[in-house]
Amino acid sequence: MFIQFKKIGLLTIILAMIFFGLSCKGVKHQDNHADHQESGEVKSTNAKDNHVEHDDHAGHEDEKHEDHDDHGDHHDEKVVKLENHDDHEDHGGHGGHGDHHEEEEEVKGEHGGRLLVKEDFTLELAIFEQGVEPQYRVYGYQDGELVPAKDLEVKVQLKRLGGEVNNFTFTAVGQFLSSDQIVTEPHSFDVKVEAQYQDQSYEWEFESYEGRTTIADQVAKQSEIKIEKVGQQIIKSMIDVRGKILPSEHRIAHIVPRFSGIVKEGKKHIGDPVEKGEVLAIIESNQSLQPYEVRSQIAGTIINGHLIVGEYVPENQWVYIVADLSEVWADFLVPINQRHLIKKGQSVTLTTSDKGSFAGKIYYIAPYLDEKTQSQLIRVIIPNKEGQLLPGMFVTGSIETEEQMAKLAVKNSAIQRFNDWQVVFAKHGEVYEIRPIELGKSDGEWTEVLSGLKADEEYVTTNAFTVKADIMKSGASHDH
Repeated sequence: MFIQFKKIGLLTIILAMIFFGLSCKGVKHQDNHADHQESGEVKSTNAKDNHVEHDDHAGHEDEKHEDHDDHGDHHDEKVVKLENHDDHEDHGGHGGHGDHHEEEEEVKGEHGGRLLVKEDFTLELAIFEQGVEPQYRVYGYQDGELVPAKDLEVKVQLKRLGGEVNNFTFTAVGQFLSSDQIVTEPHSFDVKVEAQYQDQSYEWEFESYEGRTTIADQVAKQSEIKIEKVGQQIIKSMIDVRGKILPSEHRIAHIVPRFSGIVKEGKKHIGDPVEKGEVLAIIESNQSLQPYEVRSQIAGTIINGHLIVGEYVPENQWVYIVADLSEVWADFLVPINQRHLIKKGQSVTLTTSDKGSFAGKIYYIAPYLDEKTQSQLIRVIIPNKEGQLLPGMFVTGSIETEEQMAKLAVKNSAIQRFNDWQVVFAKHGEVYEIRPIELGKSDGEWTEVLSGLKADEEYVTTNAFTVKADIMKSGASHDH
């Protein structure tokens, strides 16, 4: 029995050792498999960085196969490059509105211009404006190599909002073609490019918009956007001066009693209104010892004087001053270098500090200069029925020295600042676009337009800032 038990124990030990060996081998196999899988993942990651697709067993490939895969990498990169150019070419053919396709990134060339690609031929079209008026520059490439500019023939046509068409021809200047015409602002248009090189013809069309947006007419109406047409307008040349309101000396009455005496009753005080013929006081005469009435010769306001009961009033002394302020004077000083522009009868617009506006005419020009200021006094008569202009009030005056008919003019409310330009917003259909304008004379309401707009072109006169905000929100920019 002991021998049998010993055999059984030995067999158990042998089986245990075999089982333990198999388990260790399995663990080692799993570890090796894990290491191998991790190595494969690293290779796969590296392959991804190089734009190469590998299968799940890339880790088992030999060096020969890896060389073959490297060759495949170069092939894949060329395909990707061509696909990118094909996408850009499609974009050039169909175009995209700059305000609504920000997600389509324009392909730029070495000189910052747009790349136009057909098969193995490429044009780079750039607007150059460093130290010169904006002009087109064109660079040609064949199989990625710059070709002589003298061997290229290029034409560019721009169609602007409103129907204007600009055609461009080019002259070879060193390694590029330079346009013979200036690319005027705004740089917003539909572009057509035609090129010839080595008996091959190429053509592209694309959109290049800036400072443009679309607003439905109903939305514009709700936003109270007002539209007018550009046209002729009288522009008034103005001189701005400062002055002060005074009572008209032609409408001031000094009330003087006929006889000296004692005040029995004083009926009025400073600031009281009076009517013509109204009793102001009662005085007892020293001569007759009888009371008599003191009356006002004009209607107006008491601006000075008072009487106290029992007070003695001497002969030939005024007791009240009455001023008719329904008409007042505005006195201004005009600099000596501008006095030659001033004439009697010229219209003047007065503005008060509380934004009140009043109109009058020059009635008097002093025949002398103010010694301290070396300026000439002018006087303007201003109707003041409502009594809004008070003596002593400071005002600003704009004197209309002459009138001139401007061929084109816009309302001042239409002019906005956009980038570095003064602009208005032209409207064609439901499309609005900036128009950089050169300004001439202005009279505070209208401004002459020397360039940038056409006669009868519609533009925004009210709430132009709403259109500007919509353009800024759309992301349209001045970028070449």
